[in-house]
Amino acid sequence: MRIAIAAHSPRRVGGVEQYLAAVVPALARAGHEVACWFETEDTGHSPILDRGELVTTWTASRLPERGVPAVREWRPDVVYAHGLADAAAERALVGVAPSVLFAHSYYGTCISGTKTVQTPSLRCCTRTFGPGCLLQYYPRHCGGWSPVTMVRRYGLQRTRLDLLDAYASIVVASRHMAGEYARHVPESKVHVVGLPIESPWPVPPRRSHISGWRLLYLGRLEASKGAGVALEAAARAAATLAVPVHLQMSGAGTLHEPLAARALHLMHAHPTLRVTFTGWLEPHLVTAAFDQSDLLLVPSRWPEPFGMVGVEAALRGVPAVAFAVGGIPEWLTDGATGRLVPEGPKGTERFADAVTACLRDEPTLARMRDLGRAAAARFGTASHLAALEPVLAAAAGMSAPAIPVGAPVGVFA
Repeated sequence: MRIAIAAHSPRRVGGVEQYLAAVVPALARAGHEVACWFETEDTGHSPILDRGELVTTWTASRLPERGVPAVREWRPDVVYAHGLADAAAERALVGVAPSVLFAHSYYGTCISGTKTVQTPSLRCCTRTFGPGCLLQYYPRHCGGWSPVTMVRRYGLQRTRLDLLDAYASIVVASRHMAGEYARHVPESKVHVVGLPIESPWPVPPRRSHISGWRLLYLGRLEASKGAGVALEAAARAAATLAVPVHLQMSGAGTLHEPLAARALHLMHAHPTLRVTFTGWLEPHLVTAAFDQSDLLLVPSRWPEPFGMVGVEAALRGVPAVAFAVGGIPEWLTDGATGRLVPEGPKGTERFADAVTACLRDEPTLARMRDLGRAAAARFGTASHLAALEPVLAAAAGMSAPAIPVGAPVGVFA
């Protein structure tokens, strides 16, 4: 097949780019002709394109008519899109060839894109997107307070929702996201395809706990990601266990300064607690952080479309404690590969209790490491392509083995 991939950026700035960095070379190695159309220009290192494969690339900002005529001239069999900022360019690209959308997040189903409300408390939203969301935007505090921004974002998401009709299929990474899109488009269009998550380096022997426990938070420093919950949980563990507890918080966000101030206060109150902030880590340093950690904290309060960091950690033998939101329960089995905490009132206290319970029970923690590694091994590039290629081929009108609608590949519960 000739596959034209349409995405925002070729740089490693998020989950979409990480996904493409794995899939673009894999599709080329599988014998497909692959080309990439990007909205923005790459100004440096590009993990998607610098692996030695020759991939035709277009940059929309540097070409007439956003490069759409160049894509049309290349004559792709299928366009594989990944959520573009420019709706007009997306509509034009979808018109070039039969198209498939990978909905990495709540594309076209939420004004803010977070699928959460903040009033009366921060919680997940299960509404079907429509005009009624405008009426709920302020009372439920779905986003900021600017009416101009609200109307603009609603218009963009409404356009994206309308664009879903133009796609032959929609690919998602979890059954949770399949349910979300089944409320907005025919269920037959939605396919769950497990993500291509692998770890290229061997796992070293586990370190000794003589120096204490090491906890890891990896993500944006925002309320929706539960960064403050991770900090409070580490403090409670240090106070309860009376042993050294080191929390590494790797990421950046608007809460960095208040979290750093709170960490200083907590470390003063609990001498056995140590908290370090590292900022974002390069991929090899993420792997090193996993290998040095005993437990991953995933306290997201918003419904994660999947939460691939948990599977990445499990591959390195690191169990997770996480809220049971979004797609997280599809890779984390409570008591087996980690601990799932019900989201709701007293969620912070329950999360902290789950962290402390894991560290208190070393035999169970060791069992979780082994079970988690085995479960995470179900993911991989080969299984991802085995599920993705039939979807792309069907959209292009080519014969391919059929897969059951919504059947997950590489997703475990």
